Amino acid sequence: MNLFINKNDFSKETIDKNRNIYYQKKLANQINNQVKEIISLLTSALNIHLNIGQNLIINTPEVFMSLETISFNSIFNKSIQQVGGAKIRIPENFKLIQNQNQTISIRVSCLLFN
Repeated sequence: MNLFINKNDFSKETIDKNRNIYYQKKLANQINNQVKEIISLLTSALNIHLNIGQNLIINTPEVFMSLETISFNSIFNKSIQQVGGAKIRIPENFKLIQNQNQTISIRVSCLLFN
């Protein structure tokens, strides 16, 4: 734990400030891990109810999540739309070891901060 940014400043104010920064970063990491776990649990629960070709989009001011179930063969040249117009494109030469009769779930998620 590095509480001292300026190694010559041992004042109570600097120590308190850096202690607060340390605990804020620690809490932010805990919240981030909890959000990842919640998104994973949501994906598992919602994925059960999606048929091939169906998708689900959650778009709020704080969170964007898209979940889609597709067949293995339709993944190639698939273009996935995201927040802010960003796109993910899976190329034809993408190597994937999978049974071609199986389905694939694609999840795109992000937290939005104002």
